[in-house]
Amino acid sequence: MAKYAMGLDFGTNSARAVVVNVANGREAGTAVWGYEHGREGVILGKDPNLARQHPGDYVKGAEISIRRALAQARRRFKSFRPNDVIGIGVDTTGSTPLPVDAAGRPLALSKQFARDPAAMAWLWKDHTSTAEAAEITALASRLRPHWLAKCGGTYSSEWFFSKILHCLRTAPKVFG
Repeated sequence: MAKYAMGLDFGTNSARAVVVNVANGREAGTAVWGYEHGREGVILGKDPNLARQHPGDYVKGAEISIRRALAQARRRFKSFRPNDVIGIGVDTTGSTPLPVDAAGRPLALSKQFARDPAAMAWLWKDHTSTAEAAEITALASRLRPHWLAKCGGTYSSEWFFSKILHCLRTAPKVFG
């Protein structure tokens, strides 16, 4: 009986799944599901630096792409069964923080924050925290210059702490 691994990738515009035979690397099934919210999966705003994603798209994208990849594997290989999958690898875009409540649920899925862009996932290419990144760079250059040497000398607005600081300053109820 063949064994398989599943890969699940949450990208900028879509969720993708692949089922691979672990013995020979042959693809058994693949699927791609484009995110529904925003423009090609990216929620934009008046500020051209804003790029957010709806966390519901991640859940739906996983459900649909996994089901479709498994169904394709079943069509291609009659002996394939979902319980032949022995491992799952997950990949995501980096530096995409998602505000959650105390129970770990995304704030954007609650009624209170459903339309608040600050409660959405802050996509890697969101550059609304440019000022905060500059502050972090200035502070680190004075206090810990060796840290900056490891990242090219400048802290990026694409990275976690600049986004968290920006959220604190611009959306205190979300930061909460």
